Amino acid sequence: MTLKWSNIQEAKSWADDFVKELKRPCVVLLNGPMGAGKTQLVKWFLKNLNVDDVVSPTFAIHQQYSGDIDHVDLYRLTSDADLESSGFWDLLSKPNGLLFVEWADRLPKDVWPKNWKKIEIDLKLGKDQAREVEINIS
Repeated sequence: MTLKWSNIQEAKSWADDFVKELKRPCVVLLNGPMGAGKTQLVKWFLKNLNVDDVVSPTFAIHQQYSGDIDHVDLYRLTSDADLESSGFWDLLSKPNGLLFVEWADRLPKDVWPKNWKKIEIDLKLGKDQAREVEINIS
């Protein structure tokens, strides 16, 4: 499915409605250039799940929230050791996990659990606040 958001209000409204699709276990794979809104989408989703104080895990790689909710940012990933030391692989074994992964395209597509719902969100920058968004759910 392809969407076009002309402004931030349209994007937030979509996120507020789409959060019901996050049936666990679920991995949300977010891709797009710097500044496309990956972290902002995660913040909106989590706000709707009553999680406050969401921060980008860019430097820490992994941020854990209550209720088996995890947020990973692979942007600064430089080696498999970085990923291993973050406890990333353990996150994929949580029976009721909800995992948000920014810069997910840095890992092969076959690493994601087959028994988890997988939502891929690819954001492309448009003019001003506009975004073209490709969403695949499997």
